[in-house]
Amino acid sequence: DGFATNHISDFLNDKIFIQNYNEAAKGTNHKAKYRAYILNYFAEYALKLFENRKDGCFIELGTEKGLMAKIVILNTNLKKRGINFFLFDTFEGIPLDNILKSEIKHVNHMNKNVYNKNVYEFIKEKFKDYPFVKPIKGKLPQTLNQENINLQNIQFMHIDLNNAYSEIESIKLLYDKLLPGAVVVLDDYCYAEAYRPQKDAWDDFIKTKNTKILSLPTGQGV
Repeated sequence: DGFATNHISDFLNDKIFIQNYNEAAKGTNHKAKYRAYILNYFAEYALKLFENRKDGCFIELGTEKGLMAKIVILNTNLKKRGINFFLFDTFEGIPLDNILKSEIKHVNHMNKNVYNKNVYEFIKEKFKDYPFVKPIKGKLPQTLNQENINLQNIQFMHIDLNNAYSEIESIKLLYDKLLPGAVVVLDDYCYAEAYRPQKDAWDDFIKTKNTKILSLPTGQGV
């Protein structure tokens, strides 16, 4: 998934984690075990941090075929918590509205080679046994403003929209809804130079909050 390491990676020998990863990855062509492991770690962290709260929600912006959302569900006790997990996506590719000139080539490549099918029915089938999972179809940030969706007290958020505009305009609406201590994991923060516009946009945004984003060797940001 973009890097090699000679460090200890015992989680790759965790039979339950690998079994759950393989289950979550069915129907996808992704190979992202290290990213999934890190995302799962912070999801578990959030569930422990807010274990005494009965309100709030988990949010994923950019779900595609649901690998990361499913791995979180399979490896945590989220199912028992009684809170919603909202999955926001067009489920048919990256919208070309407001795409930066520096992103157009990469976004067109992704839409042609990765996000080239409508996967909404696939997602509904994948999560049919989890009524607390709420797929929300449409463009971001517009779909965040639906009156029938309660996005207050966000406990955990994963963002993977593959373009700067949707990510930054979405976090502007959601940042103040995060519970103190909640973790936001960015999938593509420093993944490759093709994602440079996203990193630059996030760096500009986070300066306004007087904090910094942690770069990870997986390409993620926290």
